Amino acid sequence: MKFSEYKLKDFIQDESFKNWVNKTNPDDILQWEAWLGSNPHKRSLANEAAAIIRGINFKKNQVSRQMIDAGWLRVTQQIAYNQNMGNSTPEETRQPFFTRQMVAVWAGLLLATIIGVIYYKTTGKLQYKTGYGETTTIVLPDKSTVVLNSNSKLTLTDNWSISKDREVWLEGEAFFSVQKKPGQGNARFIVHTDDMEVKVLGTKFNVNNRKSRTKVVLNSGKVALSAQELAPGKSTLMQPGELAELRADNKEFVKKKVNPLIYSSWIHKKLLFDDTSIRDIATLLENNYGFQVEVNDSTLMDRRLTGEVYVEDVETLLKALSKSFQLDIAHQGNTLILKGK
Repeated sequence: MKFSEYKLKDFIQDESFKNWVNKTNPDDILQWEAWLGSNPHKRSLANEAAAIIRGINFKKNQVSRQMIDAGWLRVTQQIAYNQNMGNSTPEETRQPFFTRQMVAVWAGLLLATIIGVIYYKTTGKLQYKTGYGETTTIVLPDKSTVVLNSNSKLTLTDNWSISKDREVWLEGEAFFSVQKKPGQGNARFIVHTDDMEVKVLGTKFNVNNRKSRTKVVLNSGKVALSAQELAPGKSTLMQPGELAELRADNKEFVKKKVNPLIYSSWIHKKLLFDDTSIRDIATLLENNYGFQVEVNDSTLMDRRLTGEVYVEDVETLLKALSKSFQLDIAHQGNTLILKGK
């Protein structure tokens, strides 16, 4: 079959095309670059196939994310800082998460600019809000960086000072890279959710506050958790590599060791799964993309996956999940219907 007759599945199944996507064979790379250069009308379809191949290319040995975190945060902080400096209107331009606008290549990884935030002021407060399928990077007044995930809201006061605690209020999910307080004094950095407070002094961590339940994952540094309203007098100190949440039944903080890169991989437009069930992925699709998920066979909910999915847009994600889990995914309006193959 000639390349010009290729459909999506033909690109995905072609070994030489896979070599071009994964940059593993120089001859195939040259061949496909030349062919795509002569057939630009096929570029969009080839890119879609490449995204799916990346999404289902699971590896036992993951690329180190510590170095990627550092590079990503430097890139996104500069991008967001430039946006904030040039923003003179109360509302920023909204763009969808799946806009294909590339902004940087770092350590051989392609990063994308992700802008899609509503910014507005209320009395004494600043608020940033993302819709379904949107993320944004925010540089706070102290130069701390927040990557706000889909369907989330961050609120802060507009009068931070050296002598006062730096406080933000989160609904949804965000990744924080907190700077030490500039100037004299070490005023705390506090993240408030509806059930706890996360107190910080220079660290990186992920906070997920969905359905009145907060999970905190610490990448580096130290944070102290408390919940004065729900569990007066109870607190805990977290160490890097721990996940902590407040149990509603006995009002105790529960901690466990995890790979923190799994919980913050979304800031790199990738999702890392570690023995993750379809049940958990269905929750992610509901929280981050606003879908209602229906499953025709309850046994499917316990299928599990370990690997990495490249998230270029929600359709690419669904195709990758369909192939990885051996599912048929029907899209009817705002509802996803999952069936086993």
